[in-house]
Amino acid sequence: MALSRFLSVLLLAAALVGCATAPTQPDLDAALREAVHRVPVAGTDASIVVTSFRPPGDGPFPWIVLSHGTATTAEANRAIGRYRPLPPIREWVRRGYAVVVPVRRGYGASVGEHFGDAYGGCARPDFRRAGEGAALDLLATIAWAKAERDLDTKRWLLVGQSAGGFASIYAATKHPDGLVAVLAFAPGRGGDPEKRPGEPCASDRMAELFASIAPQVAVPVLWFYAENDQFIGPRVQKLWFESFRSAGGRGELAVIPPFPERLGHGVFPSTRGIPLWTSAVSRFFAAQGLALSFAN
Repeated sequence: MALSRFLSVLLLAAALVGCATAPTQPDLDAALREAVHRVPVAGTDASIVVTSFRPPGDGPFPWIVLSHGTATTAEANRAIGRYRPLPPIREWVRRGYAVVVPVRRGYGASVGEHFGDAYGGCARPDFRRAGEGAALDLLATIAWAKAERDLDTKRWLLVGQSAGGFASIYAATKHPDGLVAVLAFAPGRGGDPEKRPGEPCASDRMAELFASIAPQVAVPVLWFYAENDQFIGPRVQKLWFESFRSAGGRGELAVIPPFPERLGHGVFPSTRGIPLWTSAVSRFFAAQGLALSFAN
């Protein structure tokens, strides 16, 4: 009887540990063919959670790697669960794209003791380290996606919001095969609308980094901001884009009038932002002559 009770306690403890480490998730959206995957990150002892969404049919589909932003506190970053901004995801799927959404190391469902894309403090930020760390997670996601038979290995995009936009631009320096373009929505790091409205920390250092990596980005990049963005204000938007462009980076800067959600920083994830960013993406595809459809 004592042994049986002891084994029961062990089983209960194991179950509780499993519940604590497994990624929590809402019900999967069958209409979007939503699925959850655990993907190892090469060069580390960690893995990340990746969520995929697909249109109807057998493919091969064009696809995007959709990268999330970074909150201003560690607690908020650990609380994101899986990143699944459904308004833009539905829009991409409706247009025939599969959507692949990683959660970077240390964040939300991917857990981990450290954030893989940390840059340190604002006094001495190491934005290159942040880019390298984020790129590891995105490259792992890309490798996983390319092994999926219904995803077209030659027609895909890096798409990111905020820190995810920065991560997407940086990951493009690794020249992943088949990448067509980068769509960076409010890209950057170091923003804090409470402490420094519109002025992210060490913006000159980030400008230097964008200039240094520009020659390594072989595909065009759409930089998209709202002019009232309190994380990254107009001065910095222009500084970063011009630093990238003047150093040889290809791409376009799109700045829209003030947007009401998330202090101007939330155009892409929101429902009301859809006609704004889709119009910019459609024009960008046409201007750059991309061999991808973005038809309504």
